[in-house]
Amino acid sequence: MAIGRKQGMGILFVGLLLLTGGILVLVTVPSWGDWIMGYPAMVLQKEVPAQAVPTVQAMIGIVFGPLLEQVGEYIRIAGYFVGGLLTLIALVVTSVGTMLSTKRSSKQ
Repeated sequence: MAIGRKQGMGILFVGLLLLTGGILVLVTVPSWGDWIMGYPAMVLQKEVPAQAVPTVQAMIGIVFGPLLEQVGEYIRIAGYFVGGLLTLIALVVTSVGTMLSTKRSSKQ
């Protein structure tokens, strides 16, 4: 069974959807990681009651600060990796779809 123009156009459409998803991941997910990395600094800048200052500084500075920075870094790296991988896969699928949709029939 030969693959025709309609199947090629379908593959091209799937490739373009993958490309859109890959670019969205590449743009949005690293910024989420940056936000998570900067969250402890944002919390420390907020005004809190005088009784809570030592507790907030200890929890954010010692416990959650380094943890959130590490998690944010992992999310940022994963966003770059997954977004780049999806984009590369989408380019291959789009190329195959383009090739199949423009391929001339051998029974002319």
